[in-house]
Amino acid sequence: MRYLLSLILIFALSSTVFATDYHGECAIAFKGSSTLHDFHGKAACQPFTVSRIDGVVDMSNLTVAIAGMDTDNSKRDKKMREMFDEKKYPVITASSGPVALKDVRNRVSFKLKIRDIVKPVTATVTNFVETDSRISADVAFTLSLAEYQLKPPSVLGMIKVDDKISVKATIVLNTK
Repeated sequence: MRYLLSLILIFALSSTVFATDYHGECAIAFKGSSTLHDFHGKAACQPFTVSRIDGVVDMSNLTVAIAGMDTDNSKRDKKMREMFDEKKYPVITASSGPVALKDVRNRVSFKLKIRDIVKPVTATVTNFVETDSRISADVAFTLSLAEYQLKPPSVLGMIKVDDKISVKATIVLNTK
């Protein structure tokens, strides 16, 4: 009898709860300015897995390795890694927790951890596309280095990086 009740409960729940696992990737582009010129860079988040249950995904731990951030200038990259204190804090982490996909068509909020400081971020969402096997979107926000107590790199005290950095991440989730 107990076995039969368990089967009935499983079938009842399975008809209302739909779970899909996704393999996630993201490509990140960032842009900044200095007193000399503008610069750009790229990075990628480390591969991650999320589950979608009834239209809700849990984006708990997106991480970006500082070592993988690249501006196409080895001297600038070295200064950038020193600014982030890469040896002590090798990754940047973003976490939104459970998010209803219907609520992220225009904006998404998450927590961004750089070194040991966590701050809330609200990003603009564009190019949101959802199919049976794939979800993709672009997420853009502006980062203040000062809010994370990061001292912008400088050269000879004359060439300084501005505080604001524009960040755009293209996030793609594919079914496993």
